[in-house]
Amino acid sequence: MKIIDIALCTLAIGFLSACAAPRYTGASLSLNQNGNKPEIEIIVDTSTKVGFLNTIEKWLSDNGYKSTRKPDHSRHDPNKLTLEYEGHWRWDFALFLSEAKIEAFNEWHRVGEVIYKAPNNLNANKYSNAVERINYMMDILFGKLTAVEATKSINTSSN
Repeated sequence: MKIIDIALCTLAIGFLSACAAPRYTGASLSLNQNGNKPEIEIIVDTSTKVGFLNTIEKWLSDNGYKSTRKPDHSRHDPNKLTLEYEGHWRWDFALFLSEAKIEAFNEWHRVGEVIYKAPNNLNANKYSNAVERINYMMDILFGKLTAVEATKSINTSSN
């Protein structure tokens, strides 16, 4: 009887933890630009799908920022805001963005970071539009939303 109780308890804990929803963590940029939009360089991550980079560039353009690309592993220009990113997709009945990170650097210091994680579990909310998820990351990084607000948005709009 004790073995059955332990097995049921383990199964219940496993099931409950498997329903964790996708979420964002991180904080917006901490730059003092006096209302000016910084020059932005994006370090291309050749191991991430090019759609991730295209989404970042489109978000920047749509929000009035100018950006240029620099090759993977390039040195940062300390006078410009440098963005580095990476995205990982997984397969679980369908392809989904499982983890992503965007970091911002200025004067060789990290001045902002956003992380997105969609656990590979029973929560179907992990299957979503990656462009939407990346746009929320940029909204967080540039202070349009908090990580909590973005997490709430993706977990209520997709249900």
